[in-house]
Amino acid sequence: MKKWVVYVVVAALALIFMMVSPLLIRVEMFKPTLSYEVGGCLSKSVGEIKRGQGLESDVEVSVGDSSIKLLHHLRYVCCADIVVEIKSAEKEGDYTVIKILEKNVGEMCRCICEYEITMKISRLKPGKYKLEIYGVEYEDMPVEKLWEGEVRI
Repeated sequence: MKKWVVYVVVAALALIFMMVSPLLIRVEMFKPTLSYEVGGCLSKSVGEIKRGQGLESDVEVSVGDSSIKLLHHLRYVCCADIVVEIKSAEKEGDYTVIKILEKNVGEMCRCICEYEITMKISRLKPGKYKLEIYGVEYEDMPVEKLWEGEVRI
């Protein structure tokens, strides 16, 4: 094979890479990010939590220029260590659906607490969003949809 063919192939690959790399950066730039803080046990009560009973939640929502803040009031076991993640963010019709998953990476016990989970979803483009909070995942226990709401940025 002649040297000039190799140079043409290398140049073509370099040109393709230069054209595609800004698109990859742009896609990553608009991927939503999540920051959160879990407030400790605000009050305790003795009792055994059962699926579908005792998992109470209320959510306060506020919208910024490119972010959404959520304050999730959650009744759950008092020995939990709760972590939060974005499970998915996908376009569905006119909405971007963001699914948030709350997990218990701690223990299970027989007392109930009232937690305040503060979340901020950032790097959002203007548009309509449907938010869904699922939880609380623990080992092999299935998750439930705890809350859903719609907002516009």
